[in-house]
Amino acid sequence: MKSKMLLIFVMSFGLSGWSQASNNTQPNLATPYQKSFQAVWDTAGQGEMPIYECGSVVGTASKMVAEKQDKNNEAQQAYKACYVDAFLHYSDSYFALRDNSVIGEDNKPRGCMLFARYLKMSTSSLAVYADRFNLSLNDLNKQIVEGFGEAASLCQNTFD
Repeated sequence: MKSKMLLIFVMSFGLSGWSQASNNTQPNLATPYQKSFQAVWDTAGQGEMPIYECGSVVGTASKMVAEKQDKNNEAQQAYKACYVDAFLHYSDSYFALRDNSVIGEDNKPRGCMLFARYLKMSTSSLAVYADRFNLSLNDLNKQIVEGFGEAASLCQNTFD
């Protein structure tokens, strides 16, 4: 009986973690961005900040815009994928790891303090490029907040 209860507990925990980590789907980007964005997605899926990997994607997107080779706002889509989608994937993965989503004495997940720092670090490193792609930081930040999973939404999240 105890082993069945333990198995049910482990299965439900595993499935809930899996489901939290798959709330956000990988965007389908144009060919120039696919390989470098795959590195972004993989890094974020490991609960690691993909800041350096996003630098490659945003660098390519900036070059395409500067050289007037951007088609159908593909560069804008690649930038948004790093700013919003990759961070949400990271967020889900981060809270699925270790004990980051366990509620602490302050009624917030244990991972909130570091998560708040990572949020600021990620968004501030990419924010300077938003105008280049004709995107509003307020709109992008709103999309991030709206896409947060349960654990991330319990944290005090600010973008400044």
